[in-house]
Amino acid sequence: MGKNKSLGIFDSGVGGLTVLDRVLDRNYYDRIIYFGDTARVPYGSKSKETIVRYGKQDVRFLLTEKVDEIIVACGTVSANALEELQTSFSVPIRGVIDAAADAAAKATRNGKIGILGTEATIRSGIYARKLNAIAEKLDVQSVACPLFVPLVENGFCTFENPIVRETCRYYLQPLKEAGVDTVVLGCTHYPLLRDMIAEFFGDSVTLIDQGEALADTIPLGKVSPSELSLSFCVSDDVQLFQKNLKVLLRHSVHPAVTQIDIGAF
Repeated sequence: MGKNKSLGIFDSGVGGLTVLDRVLDRNYYDRIIYFGDTARVPYGSKSKETIVRYGKQDVRFLLTEKVDEIIVACGTVSANALEELQTSFSVPIRGVIDAAADAAAKATRNGKIGILGTEATIRSGIYARKLNAIAEKLDVQSVACPLFVPLVENGFCTFENPIVRETCRYYLQPLKEAGVDTVVLGCTHYPLLRDMIAEFFGDSVTLIDQGEALADTIPLGKVSPSELSLSFCVSDDVQLFQKNLKVLLRHSVHPAVTQIDIGAF
């Protein structure tokens, strides 16, 4: 097993699978442990203090798995707790926001960028700060989308569903009216609604996937699927997660899913 190639990834639920998918494309890690805190999803409606506490518990669990580094595949934790996690633990920890902000700044043509995120991510204002640090002239419009995560966690991901269609229209219409040409999917659950979001905006708007942007910063490796050790842990319903895993993960994997008591960490 290669040195420094053991990775822990955590998210509030199934959304981080979109990051895992892109990480698997890089063939860099020998061993990956994914944790979804399905008992406490969503994180986006919680206070900053609670988000920090949950993030620390998630990291402490992954450290028991002897990982070399950790990816916070949760936009809410990345926005509200990343710096505290990085100073509290010695293992390298990175989030999904910096890479996505850089990608959005490079992609925009008219300087108007939309941010879709959880309530906690939008409240933090982190994307506006990151983007304005890159270029002060950027016009950043942010919209909180609290219903997107519950829809995804419950399998409502198709535009044919009238609930999904109307929810998308409600959240996305202000950004369309603002004339944005680039939209950041600022929660790792949102790429699972990407087809619907893309259909609403049309070809003139570029969508930035946090997982894709982060994966682009990972070196290309040579680890074959047969050499990879991949495991999944959740804090609640194993069967529901296994069902979502088969539907939502592009890569074909069939590992066992283990339920843990995250409160013990």
